[in-house]
Amino acid sequence: MGYHHRRQQHLLVAILLFSVVTRPVHSILQTAAIDVLLPGVTTPLTLLASQASFGAPLANYHERTTTTSSSTSSGSSSLPAGIGVIPTTAPEDDPYLCNESFGFANYKNTGNNNNGNSDNNNYYRSALLVPRGQCSFERKALSAQRLGASAIIIYGTLSSRYSLNYTNTTADSNDAMTRTDYTFSNDVIWPTDKVDYDCNNGRAYIPSNELLNTNKYNFVKVPGGYDEQLNDEKFIGKSSNNVCVKYSSSSSSSENNGNNDDGNNSFLSKCESQRCLVTGKNITDKTTNNGSDNGSSSVRYEACCAWDFAVWLYQDTSLSEEEMKEVTIPAVYITMQQATEFLDLMSGAAAAAASNNNNNNNNGGGGGDPIVLSIYARDRPSVNSSAIIIWAVGVFVAWIASYLSAKDYRDYSKAVMMQRELVARAGGGGSGRMAPAGASAISAASANNNNEGGRPPTSPERGGARSRSQSRERGGAAAVNTAISPSGSGEERTIYCGDESDSNTTAILANRNIRPQEEPESLELDATHALGFIVMASTSLLVLFFFKIYNVVKIMYAFGCSGAFAQVVLHPFFTRIFRKIKWKSALRPMTCFSEENATRAALNGGCKGNILMCLWSFFGPLSLLDVMTAVIAYGVGASWLYIAFTVPHPETVAIYWIIQDVFGACMCILFLETIKINAIRVAAILLTVAFFYDIFFVFITPLLTKHGESIMINVATSGGPPKADPAWCEKYPASAECKGGDPLPMLFSIPRIGDYQGGSSMLGLGDIVLPGLLLSFASRFDEAKRLMGLVSGGAGRVPDKSSWGLCGCCCGGGYFGPVIVAYAVGLGMANAAVYIMQYGQPALLYLVPCCLGTFCYMARKNGELNDIWDNPRVIRAADALMYGGRVETGSEDVFLDEDEDEGRAFSAMNEEAELT
Repeated sequence: MGYHHRRQQHLLVAILLFSVVTRPVHSILQTAAIDVLLPGVTTPLTLLASQASFGAPLANYHERTTTTSSSTSSGSSSLPAGIGVIPTTAPEDDPYLCNESFGFANYKNTGNNNNGNSDNNNYYRSALLVPRGQCSFERKALSAQRLGASAIIIYGTLSSRYSLNYTNTTADSNDAMTRTDYTFSNDVIWPTDKVDYDCNNGRAYIPSNELLNTNKYNFVKVPGGYDEQLNDEKFIGKSSNNVCVKYSSSSSSSENNGNNDDGNNSFLSKCESQRCLVTGKNITDKTTNNGSDNGSSSVRYEACCAWDFAVWLYQDTSLSEEEMKEVTIPAVYITMQQATEFLDLMSGAAAAAASNNNNNNNNGGGGGDPIVLSIYARDRPSVNSSAIIIWAVGVFVAWIASYLSAKDYRDYSKAVMMQRELVARAGGGGSGRMAPAGASAISAASANNNNEGGRPPTSPERGGARSRSQSRERGGAAAVNTAISPSGSGEERTIYCGDESDSNTTAILANRNIRPQEEPESLELDATHALGFIVMASTSLLVLFFFKIYNVVKIMYAFGCSGAFAQVVLHPFFTRIFRKIKWKSALRPMTCFSEENATRAALNGGCKGNILMCLWSFFGPLSLLDVMTAVIAYGVGASWLYIAFTVPHPETVAIYWIIQDVFGACMCILFLETIKINAIRVAAILLTVAFFYDIFFVFITPLLTKHGESIMINVATSGGPPKADPAWCEKYPASAECKGGDPLPMLFSIPRIGDYQGGSSMLGLGDIVLPGLLLSFASRFDEAKRLMGLVSGGAGRVPDKSSWGLCGCCCGGGYFGPVIVAYAVGLGMANAAVYIMQYGQPALLYLVPCCLGTFCYMARKNGELNDIWDNPRVIRAADALMYGGRVETGSEDVFLDEDEDEGRAFSAMNEEAELT
């Protein structure tokens, strides 16, 4: 049907796409967790946090505590750092823990969290909650440790986004940290657009007469500038107490002067953090006076929605080396919203504990249990199960694609067995070598032969032309046998048999009529193709590396694989369904697209005729089944392409990677069904070239490129990982600097199971189809030997299974099973190397020696290496038997269509292929 005319087009796309890919995993900022154990509550409240690049590593997930009494037990000092600690706020006179960095305090001899003694240490086994701002993260951690704390939790604040310009110190000011003459308009360093806030998420314009009211707002408090105690309540929350809600605007030039009906909805619906920052920018509104411009003017200041994401706690390079080494407590960061919830919990627990303490004191008892925290690294699976699954998927697809590539041989063998059964039922006897029929059947057929000279009638499917199975009489009695067509149509074919004494030749001649109607389209690779692979693959890789045309690859993949999906999955599926429901008209070519109709329309002239002729020439005869499967397949491909272009990091979308994996499997099956090699020599050249190609572009190119990039990994990940900071990409994933890292789609992809950091396990299609060509050859070689064994009268078994030990017994003998096992071992070695080295590996480095080495070793041990090295005759014989053509018989070639002694040709062929 029409799909067979388009197979070559799909394969051309496939050849350009196959490659080996490995994708690095993007780090997720919140790699830590804090379990908050409340008194009387069995289930902890868990907060996600980001951890510091300094200090002690966090405890493991399994080391966390599950009881509120851990911190006060006798063995609490043996707990890991950050486990079983009590949350505590910083000293009232140093809430930011920055006095030591300013030189206002010295905590070196205040406490020692390592001595296990709480008598003189108010912060023993505690986790200090400290707001961000005024000094570096590591300075805060150093001060907390010197105070005796076991951990520090830094939380985000609005105040950390503001600061004062200390360089504007006047000549009579001795200390910039203690001046009191800072001004709102000149000395405040305002938050940074896009980094600290984004006006697209919500904007407000606050009148200057309100914002400059020093009784309500203060932005010049020393140190730091922003007064959180005075300002926070006016910039946080959903109510109209939040001035950004009160004066919010849905446009860049606000026309809303306190009328917040529409503005409220706009700000609250867009601003996820429910917090806003004053940007320092202002606009001036003028009012007219009787149509003139002499009216009054008012100034309003812009405030925008604040970002509230986790951040890395980076090191402070201004610290001395001794101070850096001194920081040994764990440090984590939580967001502003998390901090608000947590501080509310602490306040509620403190109030409950105070009330409980009063009741217990009245009754002569003690206080209640405090809140206990466990700060630990989030759990990740120790075994990457998705890597095991992707290994199994790769092995399965390689097996099924290679197995199906020999389907024509296998179907023909089944037809031979069917004919043997029919002959046996007719009384021909089924023992020994397979004769075309019993004596009685031959005699009856001969008696009914009405052709002169005993010559058989012409084959009906040849339209009167001489069949390939016909030949001249060689003298002696001629025999005629009837065979049932394998299509099950009940059509009888007349077979002319030679001398009965040559039973092998007679059997082969008889079975030549059990053949497909047409030879399937295929392309046999030779040494030239193998060498051309390196040129084409290298050129494609370099073009993608330098010109970054990754979207073109996605488009080619979508439409190429859509055709393969229709051909491999949809067409057979719906064909079976339609035959089941007996809808025969859907399987027949449509009249409007028939050759006769197109020719008639073209002869009549006009645009319609030309279009119909072009469609028929390109697609061939089309049935309703063809049209329906094409619409479904290309619809699925278009949906996949839409997700690829519109969703950042689409590999996280389930339907996307499922479709991609199904498409990849279909392309591998179609590729190996059509592209074939028929000699180990060609396979050795192709795989050796691919072997060094893979190694060069993965391991050698980093030594040659400007920035030390591996060209293979760079192209496979669409230009390499994102250039921007992860925190920026979390805010703006669609930014150009955040693109990259998404793998090109020529691979199987399965998301990592149970891993909060995400990522996927991947396997390039090239790691399947290139070794798959060798696997396909092994499968077809085995099936060709079985077929020729059946035709020559044997049972079609492979030689002595025991010679290959357990593998030969389990794999059914032959080459295909052991080579599949070798492929599985090689692919497993590649995955193990990735896991051990934490770097993308060229899988062919492991697959080629395993597969090619196994095949060659077995062939040499079996004494068949010379035969399969270059054009094994058993495959040529099987092809000639099924499709006609040339048979190689040692030093000469025999063309079976010539009127020569076919018995001699098939006897020679039988000597090469006979199995007992």
